[in-house]
Amino acid sequence: MIYRIKQFVSGLTARMNPEDHLFIKSYLNEKEQQLFYKLRASEQVHSSKVAYGCQSEAPTNTNLIKAALLHDVGKIDSNLTLINKSLVVIVSKLGIKNDLLPGFLKKSVYFKNQHAKIGYDYLKTIDTDPDILKLVRDHHDISDDPDIKILQKHDNLN
Repeated sequence: MIYRIKQFVSGLTARMNPEDHLFIKSYLNEKEQQLFYKLRASEQVHSSKVAYGCQSEAPTNTNLIKAALLHDVGKIDSNLTLINKSLVVIVSKLGIKNDLLPGFLKKSVYFKNQHAKIGYDYLKTIDTDPDILKLVRDHHDISDDPDIKILQKHDNLN
């Protein structure tokens, strides 16, 4: 519970700093940056923190770091605001069936569950490296891939 409250407050106060922008520019090409900067500020900060964590663990693995920055681009057109994300967590904990939810919350659940595949589809349209595509698509799946495990670790920490 305290973790979720901290997560919520962190989302409210999320701001990118100049060093973050330089970090992003050093890893993402122009088309990837355009997608990244369509994310909400809280998602940009989250993705940057995930990428910094991946970089600390695998500093020479540029595909992993790029995938960490791009792993949530499937949320771009979502309605996953901080409030809606909080409601999705509550609904999930209570085990409420999707067909009982109001439309806006069904959409939120859909994007929470499908954002990896949606992000994969976005990135395919800009000719992203297949290894990065795989990491983005599979970042919530159970896997023995060490890169996915590192990405999941830092996604869960942030």
